[in-house]
Amino acid sequence: MTRHLWRAIDLKLSEILQFDLWVGVAGGAGAVAAALVAPSALLNTLGVASQVMGIVVGAVIAGVSIQAAFFDQAFLRKLRAISRDPVSYLAPFLFTAVLGVAAMIGMLVLSALTPTTIPAVLATIGGITGLLTVWALASILPCLATLVQFIGLKVAALDVPDDIDVQIKPKRAAEG
Repeated sequence: MTRHLWRAIDLKLSEILQFDLWVGVAGGAGAVAAALVAPSALLNTLGVASQVMGIVVGAVIAGVSIQAAFFDQAFLRKLRAISRDPVSYLAPFLFTAVLGVAAMIGMLVLSALTPTTIPAVLATIGGITGLLTVWALASILPCLATLVQFIGLKVAALDVPDDIDVQIKPKRAAEG
């Protein structure tokens, strides 16, 4: 089931190694430090962090839904005529949603821990969760950049007539 999601995301390494990842790494390092120095402080951030991730995931799902609504048949024909893949404009949103969901799973695990949990366990789970949480939050900016690119795509598609006849290559049955 999720193979379609992974195929749609299919980000290149250069698209992953952007500033939002490095901001996430800093967030993960901060969570590790907090777990080792002040475990209660780390666990106290869960309430705010989970609310923020709920907002991020909700906003991303709303954003990708609105964007996908613009992919009507006429627009999809135009995209095929100019050799553009519509899914590539959704990929950053989908990736951010996956990061947010993974972060929320990490927060569920963290919420079961206490300040007296073995420091290595708390630091590991806290670090991974901190990385995912801050990365998901920072990845909203690349999503906004994708929206700007999408507007450029809509403008580029204006030059293609609405009634364009594009040859459709048959899909393989295994891709369905």
